[in-house]
Amino acid sequence: MIRSLQHVGLTLPDPAVAARFYAAFGLEVGEADGRVVARCGGRAQDQIVVSEGPRRGLDYLSFGARAGDLPVARRQLEARGVALLDPPHRSAPDGVWFRDLDHNLIHLGASASAPTRPAEPVSVNTSTALVRVGERGCPPFDLDPRPLRLGHVILFTPDPARQAAFYCEALGMKLSDRVGDDMVLFLRGASDGDHHLLGLLRDPTPGLHHASFEMDSIDHIEVAARRVRDAGFQHVWGTGRHTVGSNLFHYFRDPWGTMAEYFHDLDFIPEGSEWQARSWSKQEGLFLWSNDGPPPPDFPRNLVGAG
Repeated sequence: MIRSLQHVGLTLPDPAVAARFYAAFGLEVGEADGRVVARCGGRAQDQIVVSEGPRRGLDYLSFGARAGDLPVARRQLEARGVALLDPPHRSAPDGVWFRDLDHNLIHLGASASAPTRPAEPVSVNTSTALVRVGERGCPPFDLDPRPLRLGHVILFTPDPARQAAFYCEALGMKLSDRVGDDMVLFLRGASDGDHHLLGLLRDPTPGLHHASFEMDSIDHIEVAARRVRDAGFQHVWGTGRHTVGSNLFHYFRDPWGTMAEYFHDLDFIPEGSEWQARSWSKQEGLFLWSNDGPPPPDFPRNLVGAG
C-alpha cells in the first residue's frame, strides 16, 4: 500500500529556525496556512511542513498510496486494533490518519509523487569506457546545487523488528536489508522504488533520526555541503558511501537536534524483484568508506529525546 514518501511534518517552538536551516540546505522555503513549508525547486510537492508547537521534532509522516488501497489500509489497521483518527488540523491532507506502534502520527493519502526537475546528467570517463569526449566534466564554479526530492526518512524506535513487522504486514512495505542484529532495518514501498523509504533505528526514545534529500551528483553534494557549513550549521558525517542502499551521503545536524542528509546513487528495486534482504554486521552494513571514518558516537542517538 505505501508507495511513496510525501512529506515530513515537524513541530518547533520557533519555525523560523527551520526556515533558515532548510534555505541554507537548498530548499525553497515559504509559508502556507501559518506553517513554514519547504519544497525542492521544480517540484510541486511539500517536502517539509513545520508547525509552531511546544515540542521540537517529528509531528507526523505523510505517505502516498493508490486510492483503491486506502479502504484496504483502513481494514487492516482496524483489524490490528489501530484507531483511525481525524486529521490533526483544518489544512491537513485528506486520507487515513493513525498512530503506529511507537505512537508516531502517520498519514496515508491517495497521492502520487510529483515529478522532479530533470537531474543533470553525470558522465564519467574511464580508460576503457569513454562516455565524455571533447568536453569538460568539471561543473562551473558558480554551481548552485539544490535537492531533487525528499527520498527517505529514518525513525528511532525501541524495537525495529516490531515496527518493521507492523509496516510490512499492515501497510504493504517490504524489508530490503537489516544491520547489526536488527539495530536498523530498511523498508521499501510496495511498488518500484528506492531501496528504502523508511529506516528503523534502535533507540529507547522514538523520534526522527534524519530526512534525506537526493542530489544530482557527488559534486552537487560537496558544493551544497560547503554552503551549509558556511551558513554555520553542524557537519556530522561524510562524505562517504553507505553499504546498505549503496548511496553516497553527507549528514548535517539541524538546530533542533535531528539531521538532514544529502544522498546520490541509491539502489533501485523493481516491483516483483527477487531481491534478497541481507543481514549485515554492524561493521559492514553502515559504510564502505567515509572522509570521517566511522560515524561519531552520537550519530545513532536520539538527541531530541535525550534532551
